[in-house]
Order: sequence, then C-alpha cells, then structure tokens
Amino acid sequence: MDKLQNQFKNGIILLVINLVKNRKILIIAVSITIVAILATLILLVLLNKKEKQKSTEREVDVEQLEIQFNDIFDNKGNEYISTLYHIEETKSGKYDIRVDIPYSHINGEIDNKINKELNDVFIKKLSQIINGGLSYTIFKMDYTTSIKNDIVSLVVRCVLKEGSSAQRTIIKTYNYNIQTNEAVKIMDLIPENRQSDIQELINRRIQSEVKREQTIVDQGYNVYRRDPNSDIYILKNASEFYIADDILYIIYSYGNSNYTSKVDIIIIPLY
Repeated sequence: MDKLQNQFKNGIILLVINLVKNRKILIIAVSITIVAILATLILLVLLNKKEKQKSTEREVDVEQLEIQFNDIFDNKGNEYISTLYHIEETKSGKYDIRVDIPYSHINGEIDNKINKELNDVFIKKLSQIINGGLSYTIFKMDYTTSIKNDIVSLVVRCVLKEGSSAQRTIIKTYNYNIQTNEAVKIMDLIPENRQSDIQELINRRIQSEVKREQTIVDQGYNVYRRDPNSDIYILKNASEFYIADDILYIIYSYGNSNYTSKVDIIIIPLY
C-alpha cells in the first residue's frame, strides 16, 4: 500500500513538474510569437510609410534638368515681369547684340531694387557697347520667370565676349514674395530636416568637379579652378537660385566675378 502511495505521489510530482515545464515553454513560445508579430507589424508600418513617401515624391531626372537648363530661357513674361527691351543688332567689326532685358513691376520698392541692378549690371554695359566699345563684343541676354506659392522668381543670363578676353556667363536671380513684399532667401525654401543632405549633395558635386579640373590640368590645359573651401558653397550663402515647377535650381555662375563661362547647377526637388 505504501509503495502504491509513493508511486502515486511520485506520479503527481512528475505531472506537476511537467506542467510547470510545459507552462514555461508555453510562455516562452507565446512571448516569442508576440515579439515576432510586433516586429512584423512595425516593419509593415515602416514599409507602408516609405511607400507613401515615395508615392508623394516626384520622380525627377536631375541630369536631364541640368542639361535642359540652358533651354529654360524663353523670354516670356507674366503679370509681374515683362520685356523692357528686345534688341537684335549686328555692326560689322563692332558688336553682335541679341538681348531681351526684363522689367519688374511687382511692387514699387521691389521694382526699384530689381530694375536698378538690371540697369547697373546689364543696360549700362549694353549702352557702352553700342556707343563705341574698344573691341568687337558679343553680348547676348535672356531671361525666364515663374510664379508659384506667391513667389515670383526671375533668372537673367548674359553671355559676354569682349575682344580676346575669355567669354563670361553672368547669371543673376531675383526671388520675392508678393504677399509679404520681401526677398525670399534660400533657407526659406528648404525644410530644416533636408538642409544637411542638400549641403552634402553640394559638397560632393563640387569635389567631383574639382577632381575633373585636376585631371584636365594634369594634361597640360588651363582651366578655371573652383575653390572647394569657399564660403559660397555653404547652403545658406547661396545667393543665386531659381524656382520653377517645384524645382529649386541652385546656381553657381563663376562668370559673375571672373572671366569664365563655368556654371554649376544643383537641382533640388522641393516636394
């Protein structure tokens, strides 16, 4: 009888031990399953968010836009910008002039700033050429303009070749908010969470151009040399930029202050 009781007790103990073990195993299995389910759900949410972001972002062919940049200058005005002068004139041995000079009528104060600079930089030069330049001169000028989200954007390009001097490409831009009547700065257009990425993009692009220049120099040619350490490449210092179709064109036109036609264009989709 005692033997039977002991066997029964031992059986109960083993049963309890197995139940405890199985319960631990069950708890572990359930925990692992829950963690796996949660991880899967989180992954699905992240993937779905990423897909939504992709669906809302415009696919932009940056290289193609850079190639087409020279084609955007159509000399077509709008309600705020119009053509002041259209001149096509050639004088043998003197000059070849083909210009479309824009005129701003956004707002009195803004107009004064834009039109004064256009006069000081371009119209005075044009007058000097027509009234007797010292050497044969090619002077070409065109522009394009856009309006979006209350921002009027104007970009003016001038190609200037005087005698034996190197040809220059001069590009000036003007961006104003017609509601606030204030100039638009580049940092007004770029969200803070994108600024570091765009700065990296500028740095990589300029470093790439510097390497290309060095390759040409090593072959014995003279080229315009960029200074990759210049403050002009700090994003907040970008002074020449144009906005059209939710695309931001950051423009580095080295001919603005040097005898060169070198221009770097950084394309940034805004939305």
